[in-house]
Amino acid sequence: MIKQETLGQVSAFPGWIVGISCSQALVYRCWVMSADLDVFNDGEFYDTCSAAMAAGRRFVEQFSANG
Repeated sequence: MIKQETLGQVSAFPGWIVGISCSQALVYRCWVMSADLDVFNDGEFYDTCSAAMAAGRRFVEQFSANG
């Protein structure tokens, strides 16, 4: 059985898009898309949408700092 997730929130940063999805079990995941259309996910589940968004922002900040 395929678990469905819905897109809950999207934020744009220079060169990046961060999306948050929510599952039927009410857990959240962050998805990050680069300007090259590469999509990344940290594989973690978060209890709140804001925690997932914070993780996405950290990913963008860390990746941008490393080049």
